[in-house]
Amino acid sequence: MPDPILELRGVTKTFGGLTAVDDVSFAVTRGEVFGVAGPNGSGKSTLFNCITGIPFGPTGGEIHFDGTRIDGRRPHAIFRAGLSRTFQKDAEFPDLTARETAALGGHYGGGLRGAELRDAAEEALDLVEFDVVRRDMRTADVSVYGKKQLMIASALASKPSVLMLDEPASGLTRPEIAALDRLLLQVNRTGVTILIIEHVLGLLLSVSQRLLVLNQGSVLTEGDPQEVIRDPRVVEAYLGGAAA
Repeated sequence: MPDPILELRGVTKTFGGLTAVDDVSFAVTRGEVFGVAGPNGSGKSTLFNCITGIPFGPTGGEIHFDGTRIDGRRPHAIFRAGLSRTFQKDAEFPDLTARETAALGGHYGGGLRGAELRDAAEEALDLVEFDVVRRDMRTADVSVYGKKQLMIASALASKPSVLMLDEPASGLTRPEIAALDRLLLQVNRTGVTILIIEHVLGLLLSVSQRLLVLNQGSVLTEGDPQEVIRDPRVVEAYLGGAAA
């Protein structure tokens, strides 16, 4: 594989007698959008948690980021190395302004301060098309889609090499999902590698260059998104064998 920036080798996560992630291996190429799909309970978010160390790392296996092994490192060290993420539940600080919310990521993840931090926050807000008029609004007063923009902007303010998105389309309308689709491709064109978990398959198929499907903690298949989605094993996992 040419120039992998993130590589998982036999990653496993157990909770007592439950194996939530089972011997998962894959590599993400620098500059691509790599999608991860799977039914509810397939281990997608647990896998993200293992990669970032929030709130836990893997039980076994290795994770390499930009040539360095990162499993076992503290979450803030992983973040500052250039791997940033969002969460299924919007991380909201209701009394902070949009600008302040975006700046949090630049400070925590990039260690930025002063003018450099303010510039990074503004650039991130520009990139996610968060208009200037709303930037002094309280986060609590921002729309659902606006909160998604802010969450992504906060992750981008640290200037990561890899952006990990955990179900960013959750709760959005169809027009908002279309706007998110355009936004993610715009972010990717700046050189940011994207690893995305999503239940909205239309979004995954549109933005991903490659797609991996998890089922019961294991890799079911990986490859070209259009081929993957037609795989009978994927149909079985999602629909119990019913025709799509």
